[in-house]
Amino acid sequence: MIQLSIDGREISVPEGTMVVDAAAKLGIEIPVYCYHQALGPLGACRICLVEIEKMPKLQTACTTAVREGMVVHTGGPAVEKGRQGILEFLLINHPLDCPVCDKGGECFLQDYSFWYGSGKNRFEESKIQRQKDYPVSDYILLDQERCVLCQRCIRFLGEYVGEEQLMLEGRGVHTVVSTVEGQPAHSPYAGNVIDLCPVGALLSEPYHFKARPWNIEREETVCSVCPVGCASLVTGRDGHPVRLEGRPQPDLDDYGFLCDHGRFTYDFVNHPARLEQAFLDGKPASASAAVAAVGERLARVVEKSGGGAVAVLTGAVHTVEEEWALAQFARESIGTSRLAVLKPVAGDLPLPLLGTYADLAAATGVLLLGADPYEAVPVMHLKLRAARRAHPVAVWGLGDRVLTRSTLPGEDFVAEPGQVAARLGVVLGGEALDGRWAELRRGLLETERLVVLWDGADPAAAALLAALAGQRGERPTAVLPTHGPRNWLGAVRAGISAEHAAAARILEDAAEGRLEALILLAADPLRDFPDGDLAARALERVPAVYFAGWFAPEPRHALSAMLPTAAWAEVTGTYANMEGRLQVAHGAAAAPGQARPVRSLVTALARAMGHPLRLPDFDPFQDQDGDRIARPAKQPAESAGAPARPALPPGEWRVLTGDMVAVSHPPSEIAERTREPLPLRLHPHDADELGLGAPGGLIEVAQGERRFVAGARRDARIPAGRVFIPRGLADVPANRLDHGAGVKIALADPVREEVAAP
Repeated sequence: MIQLSIDGREISVPEGTMVVDAAAKLGIEIPVYCYHQALGPLGACRICLVEIEKMPKLQTACTTAVREGMVVHTGGPAVEKGRQGILEFLLINHPLDCPVCDKGGECFLQDYSFWYGSGKNRFEESKIQRQKDYPVSDYILLDQERCVLCQRCIRFLGEYVGEEQLMLEGRGVHTVVSTVEGQPAHSPYAGNVIDLCPVGALLSEPYHFKARPWNIEREETVCSVCPVGCASLVTGRDGHPVRLEGRPQPDLDDYGFLCDHGRFTYDFVNHPARLEQAFLDGKPASASAAVAAVGERLARVVEKSGGGAVAVLTGAVHTVEEEWALAQFARESIGTSRLAVLKPVAGDLPLPLLGTYADLAAATGVLLLGADPYEAVPVMHLKLRAARRAHPVAVWGLGDRVLTRSTLPGEDFVAEPGQVAARLGVVLGGEALDGRWAELRRGLLETERLVVLWDGADPAAAALLAALAGQRGERPTAVLPTHGPRNWLGAVRAGISAEHAAAARILEDAAEGRLEALILLAADPLRDFPDGDLAARALERVPAVYFAGWFAPEPRHALSAMLPTAAWAEVTGTYANMEGRLQVAHGAAAAPGQARPVRSLVTALARAMGHPLRLPDFDPFQDQDGDRIARPAKQPAESAGAPARPALPPGEWRVLTGDMVAVSHPPSEIAERTREPLPLRLHPHDADELGLGAPGGLIEVAQGERRFVAGARRDARIPAGRVFIPRGLADVPANRLDHGAGVKIALADPVREEVAAP
């Protein structure tokens, strides 16, 4: 540790710490533009000047490392004069348009000018005019006149993300930030430059001219799109969310970076398809009338056939408190134990192995087991890159397609579709292996700290992961599930089973006529359950299906009632992310129409049933492992594999599936402009054989009597002879296909419209 003095206060910090960070530990703020802890020192803006004894000139605090006995002064006449001079240069060509700038009131240039500026302008020359509202991407606008050339945006995309899409162009006073080769920035992390920009140069296009700091409410929340659960800030105005920003958490080494899929889909709560009106038997009804009718019907079923004739499936997207209220309603008012989380995968995570983001940061080896974090949980991709910058990390991809990429290089082991668990079983088995597979075995067993990112697709992998942990002995092994739904671990905390078998038994009972009523809380079995055929039979056979949630599933005619509920940003509650960390999200908007919180809804239903429900206060954090859900003790497990699949006849393709947050996020009018029009993927060789054009096009996928048309594009990461279909894609029933059999693919006939001349 290094001992030094800053403004007369002693502090000890690790060797290599920059003066600006050492001062921050004492609560002393040194102004910065170009410096950011995630990016490291640059020294481009010079606003962080400080005085260091025994040094002849002022030094930049962001590029000066601490030394033993160093004495630093962050104020004084010399420092103030230096900072004043820097600000004077920065403002020479600044347009001074603060009243119409989206950053007004939240701008470091404003703040520093007030604190350190001279208060007067000595320059009378005309300002250099540059391009304003230059579209960097569909979501980002660049005002080149306001830019202070701190280069945070360029360094973030180029160094932190590994996707160089912004650059400096020009020389001297004509230097500006622009896109590489004039092409829009398409990185799924590009939106972070809005938060990183210390001035009003990079702006959110959806937020442009929408609000000002004095007429908004800004609340801490958690991103609602995927299981990563990124800490965020939601901005509300007039009862509607109008912006989502990242929220740094220094104590967790979290810089608050978001993916664009989460940042720009906050408007789903205001989407036209949002359920705001109650419906009863297909007809609009008042919320009170619909709740009373549903309660009376449930009471008759319970009186006639008992509570076991009713089952409840939850989509696990509401808060932990609301999921707990649902569980209490099911068990106490209805008297049923048939209650489960609806998951899109059949695998069940061995909860004793549940890892943390800290495990990932310290990992020396990472296995991507069927999971592509870049597409499924994008911020985990950034966390992996951050871990690699800190120390060497070996990355192995084991799946039915290539899982690593140029921004996260590693070694891929591609298995046949449906055989990922079987290959892992072989790797962990006792038989001899050759070449690369033997190296994978040694890597998995001998790396000091192993983290597995698992997509949960193959149920046989659960026991294998437990067996892997057993074979590694005392070496730490952690598993992070990349699959949704986003709050399934929160539902587990609320006492609801998330085992695949629990949901499957409910749907099997419904399909066999053993249920008289099925309650769905934000659950869509036809779209999200792995066995779409079973879900279809269940919904056809059960006499009454009652849905409560945000977006009613299709077909709506199968629903006896639809009750709108309050959504994310409209209630205050707790969510559990994929590491089991409990996080509180505050409401910043009003629930629209007849939507009400789940707690209010279930208490009203219980009252209508004649079984009033008294819900005591529920604290998700009580009796837990700090702010994480309690994990059971480790259980030994036997290694298991999966049966081999027969070869396909010529002319047929295997189906691959996986999570892709770009197509599975809630409906969003903002994100619609960048919606993936070609979500299916084919190997370029297969695309050539089909005659699929370079950008892609429509293909028809057929299996027996089932046929559907969807957009597809080339992707060299998909092995030849296979077609990738994302989970949860609307109108593309990947869960209705038999993945053990093949599908036939052909170019779809183009749709032609003939317009008659007037």
